[in-house]
Amino acid sequence: MNRPATYKEILRQPTTWENTIRSLDGERERIKAFFGETAFREVIFTGCGTSYYLSIVAAYHFQEQTGISAKAVPASDIMLHPQSVITKLPTLVIGASRSGDTSELVKALHEVQKRGLARCLTVTGNPEGRSARLADCPVILPHIREKSVVMTGSFTSMLLTLQMIATWISEDKTHLQELHQLPRLGEKGLLEAERLARNLGEDLRFDHIVYLGLGAYFGLACEGMLKMKEMTQVFCEAFNPLEFRHGPISVIRERCRVFLLSQLSTRLYERDLVKDLSRYGADVVVLGEELGDFSVDHKLEFPPGLSDRSRALLYMPFLQLTAYYRTLRMGLNPDRPRNLNPVVVLRDDKGE
Repeated sequence: MNRPATYKEILRQPTTWENTIRSLDGERERIKAFFGETAFREVIFTGCGTSYYLSIVAAYHFQEQTGISAKAVPASDIMLHPQSVITKLPTLVIGASRSGDTSELVKALHEVQKRGLARCLTVTGNPEGRSARLADCPVILPHIREKSVVMTGSFTSMLLTLQMIATWISEDKTHLQELHQLPRLGEKGLLEAERLARNLGEDLRFDHIVYLGLGAYFGLACEGMLKMKEMTQVFCEAFNPLEFRHGPISVIRERCRVFLLSQLSTRLYERDLVKDLSRYGADVVVLGEELGDFSVDHKLEFPPGLSDRSRALLYMPFLQLTAYYRTLRMGLNPDRPRNLNPVVVLRDDKGE
């Protein structure tokens, strides 16, 4: 059976993570030396679409890991209003782009370099992309390139790259060891993740899907939401789980399905939220570690022993597969979502 490219690229992620770790081994000293050249006091993570949601996850992780102030902004903010984003502090802009040619990111990096506002590091799968050529420190991952329009494995491999960089800067050997376990754990859990994803994806009773994640996991929730929206065009939203109770919970009804990306650090508050969601009629799916005390419709439990930061990567193949299987059930082509192209290109008179 000839499977769509999207499916193959989702399933190959543990192998791609292993290749990412291996390829970065030779980059470690160069990247550490780049950070050593400037005492950065702020790091701005940026991108577009999936890469922006990646930036949200990476910024939370980076600040928690290194103690250096970090934030995430869409590349269009830097492109159009750079001085509203970048201060006079020694600043590093880190841009992520699968293609390396996304117009907003390229223009943002050009604007930063032209004005001398910050130094730039980019992560991309394309060594010939313009974002790599504009960067002071390009990080190239050619093995993450994809045929499909929607980003799946490239998202997780670029995120893994940025997490590893943060551990190098902080010299956190424990966290680095956890990241090295992810390819094995991801491969081990794929069968169960796919089984549940198929069951949920083929159930079309739910026409409103909500993704909940706090802190760095909010970026994951946004990306889970985007994959479902891109492939199926179903109405989806993403929220901080505690903020969801401040108004948005009013939308919950029997045809809502809620995915909660659970963390051990927020477990006390998640239990009460889940009770409310179930009481109001939602179909609730919880992903996380040690979920025995959750009474919900569906669970995907990961093996114990990882920190919330390290475990984040393991959530994504399941969320991507759920969107994939719903797409098939709806009779749509996951490789060719409606109205989408692999690279968004802005055209202007300058042609930049």
